Amino acid sequence: MKIDITKRCTEMLCLKEGIFNLIKEEADYKIFQQSNHYLAVYYDFANASLDELKEEMNALKGEKVLYCFTVDNHGLDKANFRGWKNIRLEPIPQKILDVYKRIFKN
Repeated sequence: MKIDITKRCTEMLCLKEGIFNLIKEEADYKIFQQSNHYLAVYYDFANASLDELKEEMNALKGEKVLYCFTVDNHGLDKANFRGWKNIRLEPIPQKILDVYKRIFKN
């Protein structure tokens, strides 16, 4: 359920960051671009395609942010993100997930 809600909240993350042009879409992630700013949203908590996304993001030049789904209440495990170049890591905000839960529950 949480992953489905996370996929639905991608537009809100794009709005939050001001980055809207979809340049890559895979089952586990999406990458958006606005001039030299990039946003990736990663949905898979099993990290199955995290290395693939890492290669994609490391190849991009500019400001980069990755929002990552996590089930850990303490946030993202930074050990999973070693070797990422110039990227700001963010957990998908729980407040956004909570809003979507309320919307789709009714």
